[in-house]
Amino acid sequence: MKILYLSKRFYTNKDLLAERYGRVFEFSRGLAAAGHSVTGCALDYRRNVPDRELAVQEVGLQWRSYPLFPGPLRQMRRYLDDLHSLIRAQQPDVLLSSSDVYHVILGDRLARKHSIAHFVDLYDNYESFGASRVPGITARYRQALRRAAGVSCVSKRLGDYLLAEVGLTGRPEVIINAVDLELFQPMDMTACRQQLGLPVAGRVIGLGGAISEHRAASTLFAAHRELLEAGLEVHLALAGTVDRRTTIPRSDYVHYLGELDYRTMPVFFAALDVGVITNSDNQFSRYCFPQKYFELRACERPVVIAATGDVRDYTQGCEQSLFTPGDRSALLTALRRQLDAPCLAQVDVPDWTGQGARLASFLEKMQPHGA
Repeated sequence: MKILYLSKRFYTNKDLLAERYGRVFEFSRGLAAAGHSVTGCALDYRRNVPDRELAVQEVGLQWRSYPLFPGPLRQMRRYLDDLHSLIRAQQPDVLLSSSDVYHVILGDRLARKHSIAHFVDLYDNYESFGASRVPGITARYRQALRRAAGVSCVSKRLGDYLLAEVGLTGRPEVIINAVDLELFQPMDMTACRQQLGLPVAGRVIGLGGAISEHRAASTLFAAHRELLEAGLEVHLALAGTVDRRTTIPRSDYVHYLGELDYRTMPVFFAALDVGVITNSDNQFSRYCFPQKYFELRACERPVVIAATGDVRDYTQGCEQSLFTPGDRSALLTALRRQLDAPCLAQVDVPDWTGQGARLASFLEKMQPHGA
C-alpha cells in the first residue's frame, strides 16, 4: 500500500524528525518495514525551530517538515497545496492521521475530497488537549472519527470511550505503546548514580517526566517530606520540565536534574530504588498509556503508580505499587511498601517492531485492496 501519514512535528515534547521519536515515527517505520511505501508530513507549530525544513529518508519511508512560522497563513497555504499535490501525484491507498484533533479533521477532509480510505491512530485522548477547546472542534473531530475506515488507539479504556461517547460503530483496534528495549534495560545502579551526580549510598526515589500539578507533583513532595520527618533518609530525584506554577522543594534530599535527553532517561530510571508515577484523575490520565511505567519495568525497577486508566491491568500481582490519585497517605503507604519489600509485576514489555507490525496488519485487514 501507499500511505500518506499526517502528524504534528512535536509531540510529548519531542521532535518527531530530529529525534526520530515515539509512536508516530516508530509506526511509520514499522509500516515501511512491512513493505508499504510511507510518506509523512509533519506540521511544525513551533517558532524558531532549528532545521525547520528537516527531512527524513529511509527505505520505504520519507518524512517532510512544514513550518507554520513565520507567516502562518502563507505557510499553511503552502502545506495544504503540497498535500493536495502529493495526493494527486502518489495516489495513496490510505491516509493515516494522528497527533491531535486538527490532523484528524484534516485527514477526514482530504480523504473525502480525494476518495481515499482514512484511518486514525490515537496515542492519547486528543479531546483532553488544549486544541480541542476551540468551539465546534470536538464535534467535527468526532464526526471525522465516525467516518474513518478504521481507528486504532493506545488503551482499552480509550477504545471503550470512543464506543460509548464518540459513537464509533466498530470497536477500535487497541495497539499499546512499546519501548526501545535496546535503550531501556537493566544497568548498574551505582554507575548510573555516579553519572547523574546522585548520592551513591542511601535510597533514591524518583519522578521522570512533566513535573506539574496536572500530574499531582505536590502529592509526591508532601509524601517525601513525611518520609524524611519519619526519620527515613530517602532522596528524591526529579528529571523533566517544571510547570511555572510548581515549586520544587529546597532540601539536601531533593535533586533536580533538569530535562534529560531521552537517551539518558534509562540511566535515570536505573539509578532509582523506586520510580514514582503521579497522575491526577482527569480526562488525560483516564485514557493514556502508562509509558513511563513500561520504561521503568524494562529497566527492572520497582514502581509506585497512580491507579488511573489501564494501570491495574498491568500491575496484577503487585497491587502494593498502586495508590489512589492525589491521595498523599496512599502514596506514602505504597512508597514504604516498595522501599521495604519491592515487588515487580509480571508484564510483557513490547518492542516497537512488533507493535508497528500490528498496525500494518490492521490497515491491511481493513483495506484489502491496497495490500
